[in-house]
Amino acid sequence: MIDEKIEITLDVEVMGANLKKFRKAKGLSREEFADRIGVSSRIIADYEDGFKKPSLPTFYKISVILGVSMDSILRKA
Repeated sequence: MIDEKIEITLDVEVMGANLKKFRKAKGLSREEFADRIGVSSRIIADYEDGFKKPSLPTFYKISVILGVSMDSILRKA
């Protein structure tokens, strides 16, 4: 059995900018978005400002709420 750790590097600034863009396109405030996801609005600000990365389950929930693929959130425009 191979036990390797795979590390994925994310450009958190790109992810944050895309989160903000998609959130605003949905007409959601940070507070409304945070309530739907189940986190604080401060955490949303940290995601959008590139200070924190969401966990994979939270990231999936974000993509579902925004109605966009996880890939589109990570993709540089």
